[in-house]
Amino acid sequence: MKILVANNCVPFVRGGAEHLAEALTDKLNEFGHQAMLVRIPFRWEPPRKMLESMLACRLMRTPNVDRIIAFKFPAYYLPHDNKYLWLVHQFRQVYDLWGTPYQGMEETAENLAVRRSIIEADNTYLREARKIYTNSATTSDRLARYNQIASTVLYPPLLETRHFRFGETGSYIFCAGRVTTSKRQHLLVEAMRHTRTAVRLVIAGKTEDPADGERIARLVAEHGLAGRVTVIDRFIEEEEKAALFADALGAAYIPFDEDSYGYVTIEAFYSGKPVITTTDSGGILQVVLDGETGYVTEPTPVAIAAAMDRLYEDPARARALGKAGHDLIQSMGLTWEHVISTLTAG
Repeated sequence: MKILVANNCVPFVRGGAEHLAEALTDKLNEFGHQAMLVRIPFRWEPPRKMLESMLACRLMRTPNVDRIIAFKFPAYYLPHDNKYLWLVHQFRQVYDLWGTPYQGMEETAENLAVRRSIIEADNTYLREARKIYTNSATTSDRLARYNQIASTVLYPPLLETRHFRFGETGSYIFCAGRVTTSKRQHLLVEAMRHTRTAVRLVIAGKTEDPADGERIARLVAEHGLAGRVTVIDRFIEEEEKAALFADALGAAYIPFDEDSYGYVTIEAFYSGKPVITTTDSGGILQVVLDGETGYVTEPTPVAIAAAMDRLYEDPARARALGKAGHDLIQSMGLTWEHVISTLTAG
């Protein structure tokens, strides 16, 4: 089958959705299909520019393609008679993030009109898909709540897992992934002010907005944390990331209301490390179970600090929690065989 994998693209910004789209394309080809990835340039500032991107997607034609598999807004507007969705998320700023600090749009008359246009277009064009899969129950719940559209959860596996390994139980909490406000790495740095132990923090990932990096640097400097907080402000390669996971005490991933369980969580579990997350972190709570595979805390620096200290004070318990996370992921049957057979059926 000739399959076009469609995703949006903010130039020089890379996250989980980009990784997943590339992985799916590689695996479709590996399993005998002809697949290519199309990245559609996208911008959301100023908000009215999104209308141009939406129109551009509707005007695109894809001859010589048997099936489209689309991921994100507005790529899922591409017209095709045999369109499937593996929905990572919609444009959340007009849905669940509206009215929160992460809304990112002023409530002007123009922006309210843009919001209405996006919701109306979603209600119309999402229904064109022959089948809608999502990356998590959280994404499915949002789609049902805001658009009254049913979907089926299809959990994404990692592209490769062999390089992740159990290593030593170190003294640092590892936080991987792009650095941005909604991922809340700054809360982890603030938590380090309140720890009672010698636990350390390592943050590794490219800063999306210079202001986020400056905020973290300021917190480190103001509170004298330079000896206990390490920031690696760049995209790290897979082997380096695997090594940092392997010898960590545990991992931390505390985004605000994440769609899925997050690659970082799965990578930690494949490395036998427990994960600290928060009660408002969304889909991660499907696999990070408090006291079983990690710790779930209130999203405050003091509460997060207490979870860090608990891991530091009981490394044997940390290893047991990490092993339980590894066992849980193994039991979920996260395989590319299942994903490919599902997305190419029918």
